[in-house]
Amino acid sequence: MTANQRDRRKYDRLFYHSTIQMTNQTQISRLGHTLNLSDGGLLIKCDDNYIPEIDEIIEVQSMSFPEAPIKKVIVRRITKEGQIAVQFIE
Repeated sequence: MTANQRDRRKYDRLFYHSTIQMTNQTQISRLGHTLNLSDGGLLIKCDDNYIPEIDEIIEVQSMSFPEAPIKKVIVRRITKEGQIAVQFIE
């Protein structure tokens, strides 16, 4: 397997910047900003140094347009830069 094949993601990424609201299971909400999105999930930069746990389920909603759907996601990865990679589960 080549390095290029190992780096290949399941879904292509689209650079997408939006303010989102993240709500955890205890109903505490925080704001974050999407860095990219794919059919499988989002990469999010969290505000206020809020970092959810790996495998934590949270709800996300875009604040960029009215009546955006609320989506459940699971935290899959946390980067050194404080970004979280989440996967859509609904």
